[in-house]
Amino acid sequence: MTTSTASTPTLLSALRARLMPERPGAWLRATAWASLLANALLVLTGGLVRLTGSGLGCPTWPRCTEESWTSTREMGVHGAIEFGNRLLTFLLVAVAVLTFLAVWRSRRSHPGLLSLALVLAGGIVVQAVVGGITVRTGLNPWVVGVHFMLSAVMIAVAAVLVGRARRASLPQVAAEQRTGQVGGPAGWWLRGTALAVGGLAFVVVYVGTLVTGTGPHAGDAGEVARHTFDAYVVTRLHTLPAYLLLGVTVLGLVQAARQGWPATVRRPLALLGGVLVVQGVIGYYQFFTGLPVVAVALHLVGAAVLVAVVGTVVDRAFVVSAPAGEGIDGGARAGATTAV
Repeated sequence: MTTSTASTPTLLSALRARLMPERPGAWLRATAWASLLANALLVLTGGLVRLTGSGLGCPTWPRCTEESWTSTREMGVHGAIEFGNRLLTFLLVAVAVLTFLAVWRSRRSHPGLLSLALVLAGGIVVQAVVGGITVRTGLNPWVVGVHFMLSAVMIAVAAVLVGRARRASLPQVAAEQRTGQVGGPAGWWLRGTALAVGGLAFVVVYVGTLVTGTGPHAGDAGEVARHTFDAYVVTRLHTLPAYLLLGVTVLGLVQAARQGWPATVRRPLALLGGVLVVQGVIGYYQFFTGLPVVAVALHLVGAAVLVAVVGTVVDRAFVVSAPAGEGIDGGARAGATTAV
């Protein structure tokens, strides 16, 4: 009895040390990656809800029906799919709580990590509310678009958290991505490129929601409001910023070679170019083949990957072009010093 009682504080201390480390480490990196993957998964499952016509499988919110919090057998597969998508919120909450705990004890040395964790936690609440409004408004395409854009923002924030967690916990990464590597006119070029990439990516994704809201996959087999845009015109409008984004990316790679931008920036830029090409191929395929479900689902996954890569590009560009020694991550300077 005494041994059991004495071991309890030891177990609690070990659990606290594991979940709430004093310094960023492998556990923080794991929770950051979990945040990124969970938010990307939400895009896929949300897309499957719409593509299978299950958007109103649970016809009300926050309950699934007026009488039940869960889907029932009578609601069939559509109810199960929509309820399954709602259950993913609990996974997001669990990951957000673990991420918050992982950064709490290092909040003074790395305040930026805590800020990102709080943004991701708050985003879950906002997403849940917007999701409820989506159902309550009968899948209004404008609200559905906002729902998707919130997911895109959260994916980008999670990608930044992954980058900062790695810099804060891995000395070799802190050294590779240290501040002061690109200065002067080259630094302005780099930051300008990053801002253009981020802005154009936002436009591409948003106009993509207008294309979706105009197309045939309304999310439910019943009467669902759709955008009244000309499908051909709005699709062309979607491709225009996509081509501009690809052009800025290629220009950035050219400037990277000319001005000697570090590899830690060139790699995600090159990856962004590859993702854009693949997305373009999938986009043209689905356009000319009548928007098959599999192609649309792949395009949604590609959009999540695109946003994550863009977040990484912007984050790294602003870090390596910051003045040397500036603790842009709230502790990055210390990490870089350790690495040297």
